[in-house]
Amino acid sequence: MDKYFYQFLEPISKELALVAMELEKSIYSSPRTMLTHARVFVENILQQVILKEKLPEEGRANLKERLDLLNDQGYLTPEIRDALHYVRQIGNQAAHDARPFRFSEALLSWEALYKIVKWYVEVYGPVDVTVPGYQDPAPKTEQKYNMTEIEVRLKSLEELLRNPNSKLEESTASKETAATVTYPSKVQEIPGFTTIRTITYKSQKLEVPYFLRDAFLLPQRFDKSETFLIRLGAEQQARIISELPNSLEGLHRHVKRYSVKNDEQFFEELKVFIEEEKIRRKLIIERPGELFFFFKTDHIVVTEELAKLPITIEEFTGFPSLIRQLNNDEMYSIGQLPKELVILAKYENVGTGTVEKLFEQLKKKAAERNKDNQRLDPAEENLGYKKWDTLYIHVKLGESKTIIRGESVPALWKEGLRWIEAHKLPLHQFVKRGVILDSTDAGTRYALSLKPLHQDNKNFRQKQTYISIVTGETYYLETKMNPKSGLEILGSLLTQLGVEVKIPLLEEKV
Repeated sequence: MDKYFYQFLEPISKELALVAMELEKSIYSSPRTMLTHARVFVENILQQVILKEKLPEEGRANLKERLDLLNDQGYLTPEIRDALHYVRQIGNQAAHDARPFRFSEALLSWEALYKIVKWYVEVYGPVDVTVPGYQDPAPKTEQKYNMTEIEVRLKSLEELLRNPNSKLEESTASKETAATVTYPSKVQEIPGFTTIRTITYKSQKLEVPYFLRDAFLLPQRFDKSETFLIRLGAEQQARIISELPNSLEGLHRHVKRYSVKNDEQFFEELKVFIEEEKIRRKLIIERPGELFFFFKTDHIVVTEELAKLPITIEEFTGFPSLIRQLNNDEMYSIGQLPKELVILAKYENVGTGTVEKLFEQLKKKAAERNKDNQRLDPAEENLGYKKWDTLYIHVKLGESKTIIRGESVPALWKEGLRWIEAHKLPLHQFVKRGVILDSTDAGTRYALSLKPLHQDNKNFRQKQTYISIVTGETYYLETKMNPKSGLEILGSLLTQLGVEVKIPLLEEKV
């Protein structure tokens, strides 16, 4: 096994050490992954501390609750508390926010992890374990260009050396070498974009970049040539780009009942395919380690929250047959879908139009979740609302006390609903008649109901779902509410259920 910084943790916890190793690897390859999973790492450390200190802990406690428990009991220094908060908050952002995350953010989290681990080992670890001084992880030295691609580039440049009268800018017009290599009009700095071959159709030319040399030609990506490619594939032709001849003229002769028109049509669609792939390639290089859904030239960043979204007819409307077939193939959540969504067109009675509808709904849901997890706009703040890093409500039921928390209104409500049902309170009867989105019962909009419709039959403006752990039913949550209203209405619901409620955030002066 390669040497890694947190190897000194192995005598304490082999599992912790291995997780830390993976976090170290992902800093430069996928900042989002590192930030998201760092939360699990520190949560496990806090869980170990709670066990060692023999503190009472509810079974459903999350990272924030464990952090607050230890802080309230005086086990955390301000420096460690702040480090834990940073790892938690930036990790939550990485799990929900579609923005690109920087290496510098991952490095700050890595530094915070070091403070936490050092504290844990020095206070709770064996006396013979020494924590080394802090080190920034070094970027992995990776070869940017494949050796074959480097050879292509060198041969092209050597050709220029042999012909000093030819200019670099004119190199694309030079004759193809025996390997059908041409050099692009400008020196390509992005690995994989060196032209490896040229495909022609009559007088037209199409440069194929190195990264697509052996790319699979998925028939569904070619609207007008789909059947043509399927037939060619059956004849072991045109399955991958390297199988294509240098000239597409006469390609149709490999299959019956196709014509010159099909050759021309496929060439035009191949142009589009290559341009779409270039856009995707650049995106993947610019945002390493990210997971995307692609549809033509568009894309969606698949966050941890979006990946957990269930594939149900309640969440996605207009194509129940596709959803049923996906579920039959044991795809129950969005994260299980292929990154190339057009593959879904393979299902019975499903075309690219249906896939596009799914993509648009996914895009809308991603945007809603992105918006839900952002702070209030300054315009909203001017209305008297306040920005809070986290939302929380103190609750007491009998002798049981706890704090319900959430980074956003939907997150707060879902935690609240889970707590209510875990304590066997009659939530269903309130949902059945609808929880009013108002401080009084006179409102016409619901905050929570069995259908995403308000009393005036208008659709919820923004909705999320909650699956009842008691009845199994889907409850609909109207998320178009500001944090102040979210706290007030959830507090009102808890009070009606006989829970003692205190909301410190609303007691603060705004």
